[in-house]
Amino acid sequence: MLPNEKNDLLYLLNILEYVGKIWKYTEKTHCVEELFELNEQMNLNASLTLLTNIGENVSRITEITKQEYPNIEWQKIKNFRNRAVHDYMGINLAIVYEIITNDLKMLKPEVEKIIKEKIKQRIFDIDEIKVSKESKYYSHVDFERIMTF
Repeated sequence: MLPNEKNDLLYLLNILEYVGKIWKYTEKTHCVEELFELNEQMNLNASLTLLTNIGENVSRITEITKQEYPNIEWQKIKNFRNRAVHDYMGINLAIVYEIITNDLKMLKPEVEKIIKEKIKQRIFDIDEIKVSKESKYYSHVDFERIMTF
């Protein structure tokens, strides 16, 4: 897919979906050790995979959007993805847990803000948002927050 600012909607919605799933998988944990032991590491592995998916989606977002929203550490997110994918054994799980419990709390409202602003600017099509809202794929996205102006 050629870089097009309108396509950023898909990547941003994916990021919100992945954040929601990660929080679902980790909601019963209070520390990295609990996450490590939960379901024989299944929740940890799923969360790590989703974190790498967030990084992959970030790498597909247009430079226009990234430049408009410099408060998001786009490169840092992408770098984490590369580290997790290429150096799995070297991942510090305490850092992973910190990302899940703190960094994603800052990322989610920023991504929602981008979507809301680009809807207002008519860069993102509100009808695409409505179709996405009906999709089972985006069951962890809070569309009410996105669609309130």
